[in-house]
Amino acid sequence: MTTKSVKEITYTKIRWDEKGLPHSTAFDDKYFCQDNGYDESQYIFCGGNQLKERFENLSAQDSNSFVIAETGFGTGLNFLCAWQLFEQCAPTAAKLHYISLDQFPLSADDLIKALNLWPQLQEYSTQLTVQYPNINIESQHIIFVGGRIKLTLIFDHVLSALAQMRQASYAVDAWFLDGFGPSKNPEMWSPEVFEQMAALSRAGTTVATFTVAGHVRRGLAQKGFSMTKTKGFGRKHQMLQGIYAAKKIADV
Repeated sequence: MTTKSVKEITYTKIRWDEKGLPHSTAFDDKYFCQDNGYDESQYIFCGGNQLKERFENLSAQDSNSFVIAETGFGTGLNFLCAWQLFEQCAPTAAKLHYISLDQFPLSADDLIKALNLWPQLQEYSTQLTVQYPNINIESQHIIFVGGRIKLTLIFDHVLSALAQMRQASYAVDAWFLDGFGPSKNPEMWSPEVFEQMAALSRAGTTVATFTVAGHVRRGLAQKGFSMTKTKGFGRKHQMLQGIYAAKKIADV
């Protein structure tokens, strides 16, 4: 693990419901759907960004990493689902760089308790939880599988975290927008966030999110993302998918 900051972080407080599922006390919201968070993550974020097909089509000779950026690390479920899919589908020489932003991360104990809900991810979650207790600063890299998988965690306000990403000259291939709902956590869904996302994207970068809030769809479109409502997961009838065209859309 390598570090870039010495600023200590404060872990968020979790309420565990009668089903043993975690809820944020700060935002009064759940971390994933009550029915099947694993399937939800696979459908909305991996499926919504067409990751299976894109991983399969990665060049075995290309040394560049496929870059996923996420707003809201939470329990780490999305990261582990993406890692699992990458291992299943990508050429053995391909690399994945997963960058996740979260101002209010879980403690190690709460993360372990949450990930115990998903035995199908144990091979990957064990590797994460072994290193996660050492995370007590705001920005760090964690390396897995001999460098094939790289996790960058930035525990800071979303705009500050995105600014760090721009300073590092990251170029994102797929966005997972998974902060708490726009009504619960509006700062995560602001025009300033969408502006930074556009600056970090290239033509063809995709985005997927569970919300279909009008200001989110319009805000992303105004920054150059072509957004579409598609079939949602479970009780949510719709979700948003998009692709960056590197050109602002004036009328939406």
